[in-house]
Amino acid sequence: MIPLDPRQHRAEILPDGSIVLPGASMQQGHPSVIQDTMQDPAVPLWTETEREEIVMQPPAPKPQPKPMPKIRVDQAIAYLKAGQLSAYRGALRTLSEGKEQYTSSARDFRSALRSGRGVLCNTGRVTWAFLTQPVWIVAKNKEPKRYSRGTLFVLDTVRFGGTFATLFALLFLTLNYQSFWAIVGSQIRPIQAAQNTSALVTSVDEALREKVMRSPSLAVSGKVAGDLLSYLPDVGPPENRVIIPKLNLNIPLVTPSYQNLLSENWTGVEEDIQSALQHGVVHYPGTARPGQAGNFFVTGHSSYYPWAAGKYKNVFARLNDLKIGDEYWVYYGGDKHRYIVRKKEEVKPSNVRVLDQPLGKRIATLMTCTPVGTTLRRLIVTAEEIDPITGMPLQVGQKGLHGRKRLNVEQLPI
Repeated sequence: MIPLDPRQHRAEILPDGSIVLPGASMQQGHPSVIQDTMQDPAVPLWTETEREEIVMQPPAPKPQPKPMPKIRVDQAIAYLKAGQLSAYRGALRTLSEGKEQYTSSARDFRSALRSGRGVLCNTGRVTWAFLTQPVWIVAKNKEPKRYSRGTLFVLDTVRFGGTFATLFALLFLTLNYQSFWAIVGSQIRPIQAAQNTSALVTSVDEALREKVMRSPSLAVSGKVAGDLLSYLPDVGPPENRVIIPKLNLNIPLVTPSYQNLLSENWTGVEEDIQSALQHGVVHYPGTARPGQAGNFFVTGHSSYYPWAAGKYKNVFARLNDLKIGDEYWVYYGGDKHRYIVRKKEEVKPSNVRVLDQPLGKRIATLMTCTPVGTTLRRLIVTAEEIDPITGMPLQVGQKGLHGRKRLNVEQLPI
């Protein structure tokens, strides 16, 4: 028998030619000899001798996972009920603690309220006693007068408040007297205001003015029919100007440099605008020009420091007098543009929506600070460009009609 363990293949050859296999004697209890067929059959060829046998230990079995205990339905229901009961008890405990805290807080608040009420009542009694305490005022050559401390306090407050208000009003009027005088002067002296309006028309000579006035078919701007500013010449002045007949204004239109705007230097843009306001009203950089699609935006001072440079510090002081339907004119690049007011509103200084540029409209905006003497809000007057002759709104790309014949300079009585 050949053992399975290869280490047990240790056969021995005896002197008589027999082969002895180890391990055979342990299984059968005697040596096993394999006899050679070439010799005598009585002599065994194989002989098993008893040797130490090496026993291989089998591998330890892997531990089997313990089977999950089977839970019956009644046990699951019992566990669920126990959990619900525990949650219910926890909720009751939380509510009980919250109720106790709320009760304690309410008790403390009522106690503090009673204490504060007592202190307040006591303070009120002491204060009232102090204010009603009589005081005798003795004046020279006059009989003493009896006052209470409260009466004297009120009189002193009114006296001090009135003095402060008077000084503030005087200072405010002093700093903005030019603007308020322009507003009041147009109301109390309308004839002189009309004369000043006529004096503003320096770009039209006397002969041309008489010839224009004899043509009643010319367009009339504003509501002052027959005013000389209602009859504007076809030939523009050498500089850009804004003419508002109702406000008796004929002022230069200044366009600042675009260099700071293109370099996005916003501080420089503001400085350019403030510098340009010394010479007239300002065409805001980056907005549309008259006749173009978009928003032709113009800003001017309603009031400014009297000691500041420039003579246009109150040019828009009466801008609020413009009403919907009023008209004004703009000379720009030698062309005349007519606008009619469509909207008037007040906005916050931070509202930049007024600078929007609509692509399908030709509008203009006049802006100034309001109320006069402050910078609290901005007055916005929005107008629409119309045809100088027909008064119809102009579409984008449409050119206005200038139907009258040009004046022959040689025929003028000069």
